[in-house]
Amino acid sequence: MGEYQKCFIENMKYYRKIKGLTQAELAEQCNVSNGTIGNIETGLTKPSFDLIIQLSMALGIKPEYLFHTEEHVQQPKKEDNSFSKYQLERLKNVLDSSVTEIIKSLKSKED
Repeated sequence: MGEYQKCFIENMKYYRKIKGLTQAELAEQCNVSNGTIGNIETGLTKPSFDLIIQLSMALGIKPEYLFHTEEHVQQPKKEDNSFSKYQLERLKNVLDSSVTEIIKSLKSKED
């Protein structure tokens, strides 16, 4: 098992526990079996790209935090939010660009 896989496993367990989730609860949020999460955390299997995205969203972290090799970057809060911090950041960016486009449109109509 390589260094990055070990870091991934350690980070996944860390963020899962910080979020207060069991393997079964994380599996349910990611639409995979409990065994899949267990196999990833023991290094028996490697997650697909899509599953890494699902894991990060369920854990409320950016996907790259699962690969971080230094101290844990972020400690997500235990409370269950409808949107993860990552999702909120993406939503904010979309809204910001939409508002900018609306303002441009209104200004062009004034001219």
